[in-house]
Amino acid sequence: MLEQTAEVVKTAADGIWVQAVEPSGCGTCGGQGCASRRITEMFQRKPRHFLVDCDLSLSPGDRVVVGIARGSVLRSALRAYGLPLGLMLAGALLAQAVQPGDGPAVVGMLLGGVAGWLAARGGRAARPVVLRREDVKLFHMRKGEPR
Repeated sequence: MLEQTAEVVKTAADGIWVQAVEPSGCGTCGGQGCASRRITEMFQRKPRHFLVDCDLSLSPGDRVVVGIARGSVLRSALRAYGLPLGLMLAGALLAQAVQPGDGPAVVGMLLGGVAGWLAARGGRAARPVVLRREDVKLFHMRKGEPR
């Protein structure tokens, strides 16, 4: 299971909305922030919120550990990108077999792409779940604060 620390933003009837908490980094730069982190911050937009399933009683501001099953990210990527691409190629090849030429291949590719897009939208992605509350002492120890 892949895990990430998150902060609860708001609660909802079908789960909770969380925002990922960035790790503090490796500490090599002495807390000044490395160049790769600064570049990331330069292109970063506003923080993103994610809806996750939760069985715990939480309130905004609580820190939790969110998990998603291994392989679900790859499956989602294959469904979102691989399925439409595969159907585009299959549509182009099928159209070429029926009527040789570039025009039918383009039409077949477009039809296959639309079919792939519709098929990819039909599936449901695995939603992350709250695994546990973040241990406050462990969090402070990671940040370098005294116990």
